[in-house]
Formats: sequence, structure tokens, C-alpha cells
Amino acid sequence: MSIDLYHGEPASNSLKVLQAIHEKGISFNSHYINLTKFEQNDADYLKINPAGQVPALVHDGRVLTESTVINEYIDTVFDGPALKPDDPYDQHLMRVWTKYVDEVFRPSLSFLAWHALIPGLAKSLPEGAFEERLARIPLREKREKWALAASGGFTERELDGWRHNLAEVTDRVEAALTGHDWLVADQFSLADIAVFAMAVGMPRGHAHLWNAERTPRAMAWLERMRARPGVAAALAMPNHTRFVPEEA
Repeated sequence: MSIDLYHGEPASNSLKVLQAIHEKGISFNSHYINLTKFEQNDADYLKINPAGQVPALVHDGRVLTESTVINEYIDTVFDGPALKPDDPYDQHLMRVWTKYVDEVFRPSLSFLAWHALIPGLAKSLPEGAFEERLARIPLREKREKWALAASGGFTERELDGWRHNLAEVTDRVEAALTGHDWLVADQFSLADIAVFAMAVGMPRGHAHLWNAERTPRAMAWLERMRARPGVAAALAMPNHTRFVPEEA
């Protein structure tokens, strides 16, 4: 049996899958993709995932993409501690969280990060280099979003909407942890993994939202997450860059 994981930094969607695979205790071959060098758009990687996105899991020659789906596959196929609640209703609640992360939490974080960082990245490269890298992005929609971010084209209304989303998810996490150690049914699950992958940087990047006074339960949950051996192992994976431009 061969298991190969192609991933970026231990952040965002790469961190989601790195947590799951370490929590299950699975031996795998790690293939680090440097996103700031746009290695996800290199020809060799595009043969694995033509969308040019990480992470991607290759299990016995079969390619899986989309981090949330990969994590469900990992939990279903491999031995190790269960990462889904036993009760079907609680599994539903878990999937509501993972869907919310994919549709609200991660995009809001990504767009705000692009707004803050991509213009500087574009200016730091030699003339024409940023445009050349944009041209290598397979998905037209993503190319256009990168170009818009580089030009400072996001509107204040869009930025306010994404900031509102981060405040909303912060309050939602804090409320869910009232009287509970974990987000669903007092059982560690893929919901915690998905939210943590995005929330781990919130106290640093959005300290006005995540702090000991405003969100004491969420802050304590972050520490419980970091204390888990599987999560700690995921966070210890290669971390060569500070900027994670795009994952899926």
C-alpha cells in the first residue's frame, strides 16, 4: 500500500489533511509543495491535480482532491481512532461545520490575506514575473481573483463582509464550546480539525476577535488542539514560508 500526500505549509487546507492523517497514525510519503514559488502549477504536479491546488492524496495510484473529502476518505478507509461521531445526527452537525469552514471561514481568511499580502508579493518579484506566474494558474476564476487582489481591486464592501464573517465564526465557535471540550457531541472530530486549520492563526492575525478576554473557551480549545499528538505532528511539518496563497 502506498500513500502519498502532496501539501503546502501546515496551514489552511493542507493542515486539515495533515492533522487527519497524523491523528489516524498513518504512515505516508510527504511531498512538500512550495506555494509561494507556485509549485502547485508545475507541470509534474498538474498531472496529479490539473486544478493546481493542494492538498492531494494518492492512495495506491488513485488521486483524491478537496481537503474535506480527503479527510472523510482517510477516516473511512484507514484504521485508527475514529474522526467522526458515532451518532448520525452528530455526523450531520460535524459536516455542517466542515461545510461552513469551506464556504465561509476559509474564503474570508483567504481573501483578506490576499488583500494584505498579494500586492507586496507582486511588487517584490522581477518585472513580468508575477504575470508569468498568473498565466500558469489553470483555473480562470483564480487567475482573475489574484489579478484583482494584486491591483487592490477588492471593494470596501467586500472587505467588510469578510471581516464580518470572521467575527461571526468566532462567536459561533465560542458558543459551541460552552460546556464542551470539542465542537460536536463532546467528541474530537473532523469538525475540530477543519476549524482549527483556519483558526490556529486567528489570535495572531485577528487578535481583536480571538483573545483571552473575548473568547476564553476558544482560546482554551486551541491549546487542547495543540496538545494532541496528531495535531502537534501536523504543525511540525515543513513550514518554510509565511504566506499561503491558495489551497483547496
